[in-house]
Amino acid sequence: MNRNRWLNLLSPLLLLLLWELAVQLGWLNRIFFPPPSEVLVTLWNNLTSGQLLYHMGMSLMRIMAGFLIGGIPAIALGVLMGISPTVRALAHPLAAAIYPIPKIALLPLVIVVLGLGEASKIATLAISVFFLVVLNVAASVLQVDPRHFEVARSFGAQQRDLFWTVALPASLPGIFTSIKLGMGFALTLIVGVEFVGANEGIGWFIWRAYELYAIDRMLAGLIAVALMGWALTTLLDELERRMLPWQTTRTPRTPRTAQKKGTHLMETIRKWYRLSRPWSYTAAIIPVALGTIVAAYHGAFSLWLFALTLAGTILLQAGTNFFNDYYDYVKGTDNNESLGTGGGIFQGGVPPHHTLIAGMICFVVGSLIGLYLVSVAGTMILWIGIVAVLVGFFYTAGPFALAYVGLGEVAVFIFMGPMIVIGAYYVQIQQLSLPVLLISLPIGFLVAAILHANNLRDLDNDRKVGKRTLATVLGRTGANIEYYVLIIGTYLSLLVVVVLGIAPWITLITVLTIPTAFRLMRIVSAETEPHALQPVLRQTAKLHMQFGTLLVMGWLIAWVLEQVI
Repeated sequence: MNRNRWLNLLSPLLLLLLWELAVQLGWLNRIFFPPPSEVLVTLWNNLTSGQLLYHMGMSLMRIMAGFLIGGIPAIALGVLMGISPTVRALAHPLAAAIYPIPKIALLPLVIVVLGLGEASKIATLAISVFFLVVLNVAASVLQVDPRHFEVARSFGAQQRDLFWTVALPASLPGIFTSIKLGMGFALTLIVGVEFVGANEGIGWFIWRAYELYAIDRMLAGLIAVALMGWALTTLLDELERRMLPWQTTRTPRTPRTAQKKGTHLMETIRKWYRLSRPWSYTAAIIPVALGTIVAAYHGAFSLWLFALTLAGTILLQAGTNFFNDYYDYVKGTDNNESLGTGGGIFQGGVPPHHTLIAGMICFVVGSLIGLYLVSVAGTMILWIGIVAVLVGFFYTAGPFALAYVGLGEVAVFIFMGPMIVIGAYYVQIQQLSLPVLLISLPIGFLVAAILHANNLRDLDNDRKVGKRTLATVLGRTGANIEYYVLIIGTYLSLLVVVVLGIAPWITLITVLTIPTAFRLMRIVSAETEPHALQPVLRQTAKLHMQFGTLLVMGWLIAWVLEQVI
């Protein structure tokens, strides 16, 4: 195993070394084959200047827009083709006939219809993705064991029920494979699409380098395409692993001595990773993504600033989680009765001072990123950053910690909702806007609901240790009502901003999460035991992720439609 790993690493390095030597010794013409060292310097200079990142970002935006427009309908139609012979008979011949046509050959026709703007590029990607995905998804559904459908029908399942409860879940592995194929094909096609009538994008970057005969820039662009492909594949693999945890990959057993090496290090990394509560990062990712896509809708977007804002926000949240564990341990809130991923010091054997140091490191690095954003966007980000650091630290620290005086939900609502959304928006566009504040309210309600679900679960234990939360102040009945208000307020506030014309109507796609919201409210109304309420916390966080993802997707689709129209 070790020998194979070394060979995997050495083979590309050996190729690069031979290439470098061949150029330096004059065996290859430097004009046509610049050495890898020169290409890497060019790549680094274009990345650090932000120029290449901008073009990569524009290409990614087109890929995502085309994939959403073409991929989502393709998945739905593919599943229908798999379960309905009628739909399959109608759609399959057409899809099979169009699929072999080289999609780049459709570009001239699309340009004739839609012009040279964004619409033609996105439409070409959408058409390409659609036929690839629909055929593969249909094939995946047809491979599902027919007995699953028979069992569902025997329990009274209708055609609609078969779609949601049998065909879609059972074919998810094949659907993910289709998505990966479609994403790879879209990445390949975008380069060719941007060769024609584009003024930005990674394809334009490569073509412009060709026109200038800058071979090093051409190769740097190709490396950038490879990096984009690797990043997209990694993200999809991770998403598949999380959504399909039962799809485990069997690996050969290694000798016992080899297993011992690195075990302590990996265990330590797992403890730290768990202690940072990575499942909660969506509470930072969603508001940053929302503020950024709203700014893009209003005419300003920088992938580099989005990445920095996202990294800084996640670091501040991770630091807050570390401080939360440390001070809950010091104040005696965490004990044998504590549930969930909190209480990592008590449950996981992590030294308390290590947790404190980890929190400080996260805050320092996050603050350094924030200072860079201040230099780009202005002092408003400085004030937002100062408040964020203070709220994160004093959430559980100090004699009047926010979480211990009944202000936890209020602090989380403001900071993890409006403040992050407005901050991410301001980084992009350098403007404050009351409509953006209103747009952020649904996210604020939901993230406060996550914390309140935690406090509902810990109500009895918090009373024992003297921790004052809104749940302990209001009592069980009042705390339940607060949870209902936060959940219902999420959907009502979004409806209001849509009715007022502040948010596009397509954002109402979030109503798909209402059944989950009602189910959680029913559990809260029926249960009082901590172990019975434990799933509510995770499911509320999942609801926040699903609602927020659909909300961001709604804004993204609206932005794409605006570009097309």
